[in-house]
Amino acid sequence: MSIEQNNIIQVSNLCNRFGNFIVHENLDIEVRSGEIIGVVGGSGSGKSVLMRSILALQKPWSGKIDVLGLNALSGNEKNRQFIEQNTGVLFQNAALFSSLTVLENVQVPLKEHSNLSDSLITELALVKIQLAGLSPDAALKYPAELSGGMRKRAGIARALALDPSLLFLDEPTAGLDPIGAAGFDQLILSIQKALGLTVFLITHDLDTLYTICDRVAVIADKKVLINAPIDQVAAFDHPWIQDYFHGPRGRAAHLAQEML
Repeated sequence: MSIEQNNIIQVSNLCNRFGNFIVHENLDIEVRSGEIIGVVGGSGSGKSVLMRSILALQKPWSGKIDVLGLNALSGNEKNRQFIEQNTGVLFQNAALFSSLTVLENVQVPLKEHSNLSDSLITELALVKIQLAGLSPDAALKYPAELSGGMRKRAGIARALALDPSLLFLDEPTAGLDPIGAAGFDQLILSIQKALGLTVFLITHDLDTLYTICDRVAVIADKKVLINAPIDQVAAFDHPWIQDYFHGPRGRAAHLAQEML
């Protein structure tokens, strides 16, 4: 995959803390335009906190965050709106509005951030639903009527509603069976290639890392230890990394990738 070397996200000296508990201390990470970057780390390492900081959903203790060339922490309303309209987010469990149909969920950001007619909004929403791999009849269903995998696809459709250049995915394959997870990986890859997206992906799924990620960033010891192609990461000398990549599940994922 050809990747431009300019950084679409640049985080420098990030510190996050909750009371006396320090989550991140002088954390640095860059995300290159056009890549799929996988972010991994142990439970409590602050993967989701990092994502929320980048999205300005949580104010860090200190540090600098640039997104799409803009200071995400400046408090500038125009900067905030530009970043918001050019990023899509799939939260864990999709976070759909339970009282709205899939179609209505996908329409929400279009109604909020555009002046398009209702008919055009509906047409665009249906295109995104199809792009996410859902059948047209799923558009009129409510989240409670969908399987876990279908809810995640509906969440992807909503995240893509505004044609963002940057897509955030928080544990997208969690709760899916192996076949469903593999299918979702391929969906992410196909959408990324078709739309030229940059994807920031938090995951515990080793198969996802080996299958679709250009680079892997490991959060441990309150910072990003390494941000590199997976072979370099797997060879990095750190106890957590060695346990994660060279334990039974890591060996199985690596073997499966070699057999492709």
